Amino acid sequence: MTELRPSLIQKSSLAICLRGFSASEMEKASQLLSARGHRVVRSLAAAQCVIAGPDADNSLLERSRAQGLEVTPWDAVLEEFHDAELLGQFSVAAEVPLVEPLVLPLIRSVGDARYLLDNALPGLDACGEDDRKFIPPAARFAGLCFDQAFVETLHAVHTGTLHAMPVALEGGTAASKTTAVLFLAYLLGQPVVRLNLNGQTDAGELVGRFIPSDHGWKFQEGALPIAMRRGHWLLLDEMNLAEPQVLERLNCAIESPPTLVLSEGHATVFGPCGDVEVSENFRMLATLNPAEYSGRNVLSPAFRNRWLIWHQAHAPDEAAILAMLRTLVIGEQPVVYWRGKSYQADSVIPIYPQLQELTDVHSTLARLAMFHSTVAKAAGASGTTPGLARHRRERDSFTRRNLIATLQLCAANARYNSSGNLQTSLSDALQQIYINRYLDTADRKAIQSHLRAVDLT
Repeated sequence: MTELRPSLIQKSSLAICLRGFSASEMEKASQLLSARGHRVVRSLAAAQCVIAGPDADNSLLERSRAQGLEVTPWDAVLEEFHDAELLGQFSVAAEVPLVEPLVLPLIRSVGDARYLLDNALPGLDACGEDDRKFIPPAARFAGLCFDQAFVETLHAVHTGTLHAMPVALEGGTAASKTTAVLFLAYLLGQPVVRLNLNGQTDAGELVGRFIPSDHGWKFQEGALPIAMRRGHWLLLDEMNLAEPQVLERLNCAIESPPTLVLSEGHATVFGPCGDVEVSENFRMLATLNPAEYSGRNVLSPAFRNRWLIWHQAHAPDEAAILAMLRTLVIGEQPVVYWRGKSYQADSVIPIYPQLQELTDVHSTLARLAMFHSTVAKAAGASGTTPGLARHRRERDSFTRRNLIATLQLCAANARYNSSGNLQTSLSDALQQIYINRYLDTADRKAIQSHLRAVDLT
């Protein structure tokens, strides 16, 4: 059984879902938790943790795992509250029939082999000095949070690259699509070339073009033929911002086996029986936002079908936001679940350890995650009417970047402020990152009301 840590259950503002209680016991439990400052919610999706009553069954743990939630028995909660009198009012079973799973390392070594979840990682390939500069550096992933959605995206990238299948990651902004590709490349010591596509991208940027030289004109290969020659991963960021006719030029490179004819140059043929053998390490990967986002083009069914691994990367929910904050401030990684097993990445050195001095830091981080999630919803998802900036043509978006900027500014303010008061620094950072974003008085008041609702003013 996974227990709620005393440092959490004694805090306020937790969203708790009760399961396995009779109607009368549910009412008593709700009253007790509310008196301690917690909120009792009906849905697992809205909860930060689950309390299991005497009637809970074994399926509770699996359903909670899918949401990334902790589960604890009710009798343990009462013992933590030291409410012996209340303990006698509940028909609590001696032990809820749930078994705590063994938590495995997310990335682990077994003999000479390394594993990511349940998939073996290929061995590191030595690459030339010229290619080594394309391997993402470790420093880029300091403070990276391995939450459930990110791990699922990482697994999709690993599956595609392991089996030489083109991988497309679709999802909203700041869903860590690009980070998943770059982190796996770092893990494998794999050179990766990242191209940011846009409406002005032409086929010459991808396959090559003639350029002037000292001896007239010469053909300069683009990123695609270079990657095919040298075994790079080619990552096309914001793929559906490019014009469809430009993307169709890639069709032969995302076939199996990949081929390419440089008709723009000297008709060099890449692939079986051609002039250039395609490296076995070459992979094609892409990230894109849904077509509903402004400026995105609709991809043809034939082109989409060639991306054999097409993964929907989920935007972070409140639980994922809180997990990220705990990683950045405390260095703690969340437990994730895959095929009935529990996994957890190694703890990291926190990026903002000075914020641990915030008053009631665990509760503060939970309230900060709740505030951000509320404001992000108020800004409006694609296809919905926003509650903020509803009269502006541009739709606003609040992502993990805004929260990271808040932490960064809070830490900096405390460092340079003569008082060094972290609570004041946090309030100033929230003002700068969230409230000052808006000119309209109604919008500023709306965000301030969200801050008051979670006691962050």
